[in-house]
Amino acid sequence: MYRNDKVIRRYSEPFKLKILAELTIGKHTKSELCKLYSIAPTTVNVWIKKYNRKDLMNTRVKVETKDEISRIKGLQKEIEQLKKLLLKKDLDAMVEESYLEVAAEDLGFKSIAELKKVKYKALIKAKEKSKRFASLTTITHCFGLKRDAYYKYKSRADKRLILEQQIINIVRKRRKSLPREGVRKLIKSLDIDFNKVNIKVGRDTLFNVLRKHQMLTLRKKTSARTTNSYHRFYKYNNIIKDLEVTGANQVWVSDITYIRTVKGFCYLALITDMHSRKIVGYDLSDSLELKGCVRALNKAIYQAKKIKQLIHHSDRGIQYCSNVYTQILKRKR
Repeated sequence: MYRNDKVIRRYSEPFKLKILAELTIGKHTKSELCKLYSIAPTTVNVWIKKYNRKDLMNTRVKVETKDEISRIKGLQKEIEQLKKLLLKKDLDAMVEESYLEVAAEDLGFKSIAELKKVKYKALIKAKEKSKRFASLTTITHCFGLKRDAYYKYKSRADKRLILEQQIINIVRKRRKSLPREGVRKLIKSLDIDFNKVNIKVGRDTLFNVLRKHQMLTLRKKTSARTTNSYHRFYKYNNIIKDLEVTGANQVWVSDITYIRTVKGFCYLALITDMHSRKIVGYDLSDSLELKGCVRALNKAIYQAKKIKQLIHHSDRGIQYCSNVYTQILKRKR
């Protein structure tokens, strides 16, 4: 981690205890240990204060008697036990977090915090279903929680429901006159109404509340139909189903797509070479008439050099099966 172009190191708990243990034994002074492990003396002083080892501050322990040696060995054993406990706690926390992350991903939650909220919702549901055959203390104990956790969450949930209901009532009054008004406009137009009842509502909160109550105004998407396969013209069979395309100008694929504009739709007729993916002919028009497809075909034929044994493939719409279109293809065959 960097801050103002300086490296900030993070040391683990076992490493801190190891430094203090070596300082306790007295083999090295504090300055020697700092040079050996590249640690600032002030950092070691912070650790000494953190673990309440003031006896190590600016001192060096000298081992002189057998009692001191046995005491140091006892302290070393205690340190090793503490290291193991800390390591076990770190591992347990890591395993629990991994379980929660996987569960959140599989169940579709955005984060672990959102998944943990389900625990409190389940607690409230269990209390409602218990119907007095189990005490609240017993139920909360099953969830690994305390009684006050139930009351705190229920209080917050009740306040949230009251707030949501106030927001819904205000939005419904507004929607009577403007039923298609979206959330971004509602934030500005209802700002005075929210202030009257002392409610602070942001854009995301309003989105979530309206989504929960299915009150979002969805945009009506309009699309254009470009294929009409129900016509009187002859429909040719699909002969490229199992065909292996090995070169250019072997198969041309024709289709029509629409482009949305401010004034409506434009229709783009395309002819694409199946092997090279190159657009060999195109035409843009304001209607689905046959003229656009014919112009695209003529452009493709004019630019192509070798089109003998060429296969023309389409969705067999009315434009591509018409007599005018098929006659052009037959003449160039």
